[in-house]
Amino acid sequence: MAELTFQQFNLESCRMYKEDDGLYRRLARHFGLSDSAFWILYALQAANRPLTQAEMSSYLNLSKQTINSGMKSLEQAGHIRLSGGGGRRKYLELTPQGQALSKRTVQLVLEMEERAYRLMPEEEQAALLDLTRRHLELRLQEARQIFDMSQED
Repeated sequence: MAELTFQQFNLESCRMYKEDDGLYRRLARHFGLSDSAFWILYALQAANRPLTQAEMSSYLNLSKQTINSGMKSLEQAGHIRLSGGGGRRKYLELTPQGQALSKRTVQLVLEMEERAYRLMPEEEQAALLDLTRRHLELRLQEARQIFDMSQED
C-alpha cells in the first residue's frame, strides 16, 4: 500500500468533515429547521435535561449569538422556554410541544447515530475515539507554537 501523503490526508479529511457537516445540514432542512434550531434541540434531547446557554454553547461549540438566534425562533414557536435556575442563570428546556418536535426530528437522528455506532465492533468504537483524541491533542500541541508567536513578525 502506498504511503499516504499529508496533502492526500488533508484533502480526504476536509472532504469527510464537509460531508459530515453537510449530512446534518440536510437533516435539519429535511425537518424544516435552521441549523441552530436543530442543534439546540439535539443538545437538549441528548442531554435529557435543561441546559444553560453557556452549557449549550460549550456542548455545541457555537457562538452565543448563533444560539440566541436559534433560541428565539424555537421560543417564539413554543418549543422551548427559559426557566430560572437561581441568579442570572437561565435554563433552556423543551416545552411539551418541543418534546414532540424533538421526538420526531432529532431523536431520529440520535437513534441513527447509535445504530451506526453499534454497527462497528467494540475495538473500532474505542479506536475511533482514541485516534480522534490523539490527533486533536497533537494539533493542540503544535498550535501552541503558533499562539506563542508574535503577530508582528
